[in-house]
Amino acid sequence: MKLSHRIGQVEPSPTLAITARAKELKAQGIDIISFGAGEPDFDTPQPVVDAAIRALKEGKTRYTAASGLPELRQAIAQRYKSRGREVAANQVIVTVGGKQALYNATQAIFNEGDRVLIPAPYWVSYPAQLRLAGAEPVILSTRSEEDFKLTAAALRAALEQAPTRGLILCSPSNPTGATYTADELRALATVLRDFPEVVVFYDAMYDELYYQGALAPDLVASAPELEGRVITFNGFSKTFAMTGWRLGYAIGPAEVIAALGTLQSQSTSNATSFAQYGALACFELDDSLLAERRQAFMKRRDLIVGLLREIPGVICPEPTGAFYAFADFSAYIGDAPGQFKSDVALSEFLLEEARVAVVPGSAFGHPGGLRLSYATGESLIQEGLRRIQQALNDRPD
Repeated sequence: MKLSHRIGQVEPSPTLAITARAKELKAQGIDIISFGAGEPDFDTPQPVVDAAIRALKEGKTRYTAASGLPELRQAIAQRYKSRGREVAANQVIVTVGGKQALYNATQAIFNEGDRVLIPAPYWVSYPAQLRLAGAEPVILSTRSEEDFKLTAAALRAALEQAPTRGLILCSPSNPTGATYTADELRALATVLRDFPEVVVFYDAMYDELYYQGALAPDLVASAPELEGRVITFNGFSKTFAMTGWRLGYAIGPAEVIAALGTLQSQSTSNATSFAQYGALACFELDDSLLAERRQAFMKRRDLIVGLLREIPGVICPEPTGAFYAFADFSAYIGDAPGQFKSDVALSEFLLEEARVAVVPGSAFGHPGGLRLSYATGESLIQEGLRRIQQALNDRPD
């Protein structure tokens, strides 16, 4: 059967592929330590589980409004009001994971040939979703010396180069863990004021996994003048360890959210009803629970960054959010004896020889690096990094 030209432009998610390969090896009885998946190892908080079970028992298993339970949309809006943003319920849509929120917005906003800027390293799905919409992803390189963040000067240069329709920012970042400060966001906003046609997608999925405060700076709260052309994306997967629940949301101008709702009504319809009722309980959790988990991730961050920096030639900036370390392994890549031809070859070597799964930086538009998720236990981090260093020490010349 002949497939569409659209699907031919998209490759499977490399992060999911590596995770699947690691699980295959584990199923064969091979001891694999995986730093691949961006999935917290904590359980979903019990009050959230209890709320979903209660909804099931009460028969709350029917369709909801396509854009989400009204009370959940209101609760999300209220959460953002407490953060200094004026958000109404009709400015919120609940989706089947944060990925769907991004996909729906990409389809609703961008047209064939639209130029959209993406700083690299980037989350793997941004370019793929843009291509499915017929838009043109334009990758902007960033530097580890600047914590992989887009500067105002680089943004202005890219916007002046050609007519541009969009910009995608992720803070805290997947894959680097870098977080834009409020001042850095305002500097970018100053540039964007001169280009009023540019829409900004602001991916804040990890905003409560921030190590310099309880909440990472928000673009609209930092630069309210951009509110009419920013769509903010968030969800329950990372903060509340609900990856399998598939619940995300988008916040934006009411007319844009209505358009996303129209698209959703013709695709998935509503997110799972009882999962939404469970999510309502997230907003009633004690802040101490998230604080404890944040502290656990910080401890793991310090451990993994320290161990990576002990490997000769490896450079690793300190993440300020999320749960990823993005380390420069370019000293091990090249044509010299003992080097690997690419970061993909290096990651394959580590999987086969060290029994450790990592994601090559080229998957995120930044070859030479490796992304390691530290959403796993400290003992596994220690053993995994020991294996990596041992395998590199023992590699053939």
